Amino acid sequence: MQLISLQKNGAALESHEVKFWDTSWDFKTAYTKYSNHGLHTYPAMMIPQIARRLIETYGKHATVILDPFMGSGTALLEAKLHPNFKKAYGIDINPLALLISKVKTTPINPKLLWKEYHQLINRCVEDRKSANFKGKSVLTHSFINLDFWFKPEVTQDLVMIKNNIDLVTIPDKKTEQDVKDFFLVAFSEVVRDVSNTRNREYKLYRMSEEILKKHNPNTLQVFRDKLKSNAEQMEEYFKEQNNMCEVRILAEDSRAIKSIPNSSVDLIVTSPPYGDSGTTVAYGQFSRLGLQWLGYDKDTVLSIDRVSLGGIPTIDLTNDLRSPTLKKTLAIIAEQDPKRARDVLSFYVDFDKCIKELHRVTKEGAFLCFVVGNRTVKGVQIPTDEIIVELFQAKNHYRHVNTFIRNIPYKRMPKLNSPTNITGNHAVTMNEEWIIILEKQ
Repeated sequence: MQLISLQKNGAALESHEVKFWDTSWDFKTAYTKYSNHGLHTYPAMMIPQIARRLIETYGKHATVILDPFMGSGTALLEAKLHPNFKKAYGIDINPLALLISKVKTTPINPKLLWKEYHQLINRCVEDRKSANFKGKSVLTHSFINLDFWFKPEVTQDLVMIKNNIDLVTIPDKKTEQDVKDFFLVAFSEVVRDVSNTRNREYKLYRMSEEILKKHNPNTLQVFRDKLKSNAEQMEEYFKEQNNMCEVRILAEDSRAIKSIPNSSVDLIVTSPPYGDSGTTVAYGQFSRLGLQWLGYDKDTVLSIDRVSLGGIPTIDLTNDLRSPTLKKTLAIIAEQDPKRARDVLSFYVDFDKCIKELHRVTKEGAFLCFVVGNRTVKGVQIPTDEIIVELFQAKNHYRHVNTFIRNIPYKRMPKLNSPTNITGNHAVTMNEEWIIILEKQ
């Protein structure tokens, strides 16, 4: 492979990978909420312009696409907006990601949606006027620290809204569920907006007492505004989506894919987890309040980060992963903190299992596109982009086409993390992303 020198702010970066710093991937001024992309926030979302460019560049002849770490469904939605695709697979273990992605990619007739929207809001308004409505008593399932995260009047309104969503009735039961799910996605977003959590946080941090005193949201109005905005986006999507593309949302684990046949996928576009849910991108904590209001049990809600890639540390640093870069990186981290080195290793052990499955389901000639962040542990930046290339090439025949490096101008993820979870102890997280292109040969 070509040895090149990359320049950023005057500093030379040596690499044995083919890498290009390409600011055209930054999309600094791009509008990222078109179509259904703005229905619900999610940690570290891939912006749609990246997914679209990867599809148009490397999927010119592709008809089946897979995102094995689907998240909020950006790649799947872009596949539905593209004329070529016949099938789009998405995999995730987070129930909230499954719901958001399903709703984003499921077209609903706008006339029906607006009719049900008005009926739902009218029922909620009437319930709020009723002196007999006792919202909190209707919340029957166990909720972790309900009164800590929500003010009583907010809880009452949320229960009232959720109950009225449950009452939606449409003769066609599939359409009924699609409409209910659409309403529930807006509801889930509102849950975080009206909760006592600090703004723009993935982890669950309660507002300060001073801010909390001023926090008195009009929950029904927030829900009405969000649902109206989402319905307007659905109108746009309904006109543009490709009816010929079948989307399959799979509640599976990419370490053991069950529902995708061998050699059936000709394009992968994905952004894997960063492997640091405990310090930076806490998918489980981000989803916890919404999932509880959606009725998921405590065990499911609390297990998301643990069952994710790297959720369970390895016993020691023994492994058979054929990545010299990973071996060198682990050795440096282990000198400072062996436990953190095992945390890091566990992610790549799990990711290697995913590689075996992705190799199985892809066709020869398929392009595999990964958008990754190179996180920092104990002051050591982990070159995940190089490790992924080495892991693929160690087992199978893959051509490394390119790695593009982009700045992250507005990606919804923190610029600082708390590696020790001690207040005030912060470190810089990912401000760049690496877009890796591999071709299966």
